Amino acid sequence: MDITDIHEALRNDLVEVAKLCYERRYICGTEGNFSIRLDEDLILTTPASTCKGRLKADELILTNLEGKPIEPTVRKPSTELAMHLTAYRKRPDVRAIVHAHPTVAVGFTVAGQSLAKCVLPEVVCTLGAIPVAPYATPSTDEVSKSIEELVTTYDALVMDHHGALALGKDIWDAYYKLETLEHHAETMMVAHLLGGVKPLHKSQVEKLMDIVGVYGLKKPACAPELLKPDACAKDA
Repeated sequence: MDITDIHEALRNDLVEVAKLCYERRYICGTEGNFSIRLDEDLILTTPASTCKGRLKADELILTNLEGKPIEPTVRKPSTELAMHLTAYRKRPDVRAIVHAHPTVAVGFTVAGQSLAKCVLPEVVCTLGAIPVAPYATPSTDEVSKSIEELVTTYDALVMDHHGALALGKDIWDAYYKLETLEHHAETMMVAHLLGGVKPLHKSQVEKLMDIVGVYGLKKPACAPELLKPDACAKDA
């Protein structure tokens, strides 16, 4: 497969992920933005003001790492592309980013409730802790500033009163992390409705950190956060 075929396949993957997010109601209307880093200075991204449920591969835009289109186009990149570019500069290992507005995860920020609890082993192993970036006015430089430090440590985060950001080795990896984040939030919501959240104990979290390699994973960079008293329960 030559480079042209690879780029075409990546375009199709990005469109499929965008449509899945729309179908799963992680976004609505023209919300959300997605990107893939094709090489060190080439970004494939979604256009502004476009419904991602109706997105076509030929509508995607190629930009440089400054966010400037490298081909003539009547479409403009997403107004929040700068957030993606900040994450790529901070994390050379990241090759794709998904930004959506999953209802339950965002609802936790609106309610002022934390998602940073160790409740599901799968989430502990894949995402680690889930932080909240401070509120930032959408489509402004405030957004990039609000996430620039967090993305150095976390692969998934929630943005206060706004949305969620997931980083991955490819667009599917980023999408799966977003899906896992929202599943975690949904489970937490159900636990709250049933009487309260009962986190895993510290020793249980430590055992999970010891076996992440079984799943082909590395220990999350934020692993120390998982062992703090507000994240897990104290052992008896």
